[in-house]
Amino acid sequence: MIKFFRHFRQRLIGENRFSKYVLYAIGEIILVVIGILIALQINNWNEDKKSRKEQQKILIELKDEFKSNQDALRIIKEQHKFVMLKAEELSQMMSPNPKVVETEKLDSIMYAMVFLPEFNAVNRLTMSDRITLLDDALKNDIAFWKSKYDEYKYSIKITYNLYMDYIYPFVSENYQLKNIKSSMFETDKSYFENETMTILSNPAFENHVKMRSLNAQLLFNRANDLYNAQNTILESIDKLKKIEVTYTRTNR
Repeated sequence: MIKFFRHFRQRLIGENRFSKYVLYAIGEIILVVIGILIALQINNWNEDKKSRKEQQKILIELKDEFKSNQDALRIIKEQHKFVMLKAEELSQMMSPNPKVVETEKLDSIMYAMVFLPEFNAVNRLTMSDRITLLDDALKNDIAFWKSKYDEYKYSIKITYNLYMDYIYPFVSENYQLKNIKSSMFETDKSYFENETMTILSNPAFENHVKMRSLNAQLLFNRANDLYNAQNTILESIDKLKKIEVTYTRTNR
């Protein structure tokens, strides 16, 4: 084809048909430009297809990770709520002449579970240029989630310090830790009985119990904010996956 055009061009020059030669040359340039544009368009289509495929892979990784985090956080959130309610009930029962209370309520102030999310997919994403493939709204959702997790971690730190500085020393001195019932571990029952009535009539212990209830409420609220942030991410991922399905169907 190239030889044909070259011979044709040379024939026009040889016949001194300059005006036709100019028109032909312009047409040839236009054809070359069109060819280049088509090649670029095909390349863009291929790159777009490759980017979309990589984006779907990222979305699958993120969804799996955040779904796992959501399942774990749901359990932790309920545990924070349990401690909050039981500690508050215990606080209401304390007085100079307390009534007998369930061991579960007294044991609840010793419960402590924290949420430790998986970061593998998020870290791989943020530490590479793959994050540029994500929708801006989803990137903002992930940034917001990180801020909520930082708030949760800070609240955990405050709660832990208060617990270790005030509650644990008092309880370990006045309550037999071996008698605490927990689903996380088992211990032999102590031969020493707990002086429950003495503890429940202690004004200092009342302050500790109230502090534990308020701290558990803080953790529950922080965990709930984090849970909602994770739910928003999962909804955004599902929305993007639906958009991709629609795009694929319309561009077959």
